[in-house]
Amino acid sequence: MPDGEQTLVALHSNFASAAWWEKLIAHPPAGWRVLAPDLPGFAGTGHEGEVSVGAYADWLGGWLIDQGVTRPVVLGHSLGGAVALEFAARDPNALSGLVLAASAPLTGLVTPEENYPVLELLRANAGLREVSLGALFPSARPANFARLVEDAGRMAGTHYAGNARALACRSVDPARLAGLPVLVLGGALDTLVTPEMVRVQAAALGREAIILDGRGHGFPQEDPQAFRAHLGAFLETLLGSGLTVETR
Repeated sequence: MPDGEQTLVALHSNFASAAWWEKLIAHPPAGWRVLAPDLPGFAGTGHEGEVSVGAYADWLGGWLIDQGVTRPVVLGHSLGGAVALEFAARDPNALSGLVLAASAPLTGLVTPEENYPVLELLRANAGLREVSLGALFPSARPANFARLVEDAGRMAGTHYAGNARALACRSVDPARLAGLPVLVLGGALDTLVTPEMVRVQAAALGREAIILDGRGHGFPQEDPQAFRAHLGAFLETLLGSGLTVETR
């Protein structure tokens, strides 16, 4: 990568893939390159072992080593936010910063038991997957929406109920992240990770939440320009900071 360029690693949400970050990869903030992996079991990738946020964080650590990436900023959306939080809490010094976009709450995201049969229906019903994903973009579907729906259908069968269970039984102590630069964002129309959830998360981390008006759970893709502006402003504060975080 060019001299002085730093790395932003973008982690996708549930029922998703690296394609969610297509525009961000094509037009990264100045001074940054963007890498976006498919997490294990998503978009047709292989998966072995347990379905858990901890297992995804383990995989991320190995993937960063394979990529030769040290001290990146990690951006996580929804489920990806849970993975980013877990990874950061283990060793905050491994990151230069953290961006949480409609991230699953620090104390977990519980799916009501009556919703689990619907999750299983999504495995075989392409029309239902399209409707469910469409609801994440109340203002405008992204141009590559058909690709996002296709990738959602390529998720491992273990992940439909498995990811919901994994998100419900996790938590992160915000004290572990003390001193780590964090940006917390949400969408005003998000019914999955509500603005109130986002604000509670931000307050626990000693930050103020940025809530994008008129946008839903998929606000980074609904309004990539606004998202990139907030992201770019945050990243500008990190360039050349050489930050070291004291862990507790």
